[in-house]
Amino acid sequence: MAGRASGRMSALTLPVNAKATAKFLPYRSRTPLFSLTAGGVMVTLTMPERLSAAEVEFARVLAAQAAAYAVEVERLYRSGRKSPGRSAGKGCVA
Repeated sequence: MAGRASGRMSALTLPVNAKATAKFLPYRSRTPLFSLTAGGVMVTLTMPERLSAAEVEFARVLAAQAAAYAVEVERLYRSGRKSPGRSAGKGCVA
């Protein structure tokens, strides 16, 4: 899943706080959903009904990146330091 389709890309920044949620929603007869809610916005990831290796790879990368994010958030929390302020879209590593 390298790169992106040519053209414009939309960006969405979700302010995460204690009310934010992340949910994995499995289904027997269809592909699973993964939803994030934060700041009054819900984003749901969907997959096509016929999965390919690309969707499997995306799910694996998503899981790895989420795990790395959790490790860094926990590290900052345990250190007692505040994370540096960031404006929307800046300081992101893809």
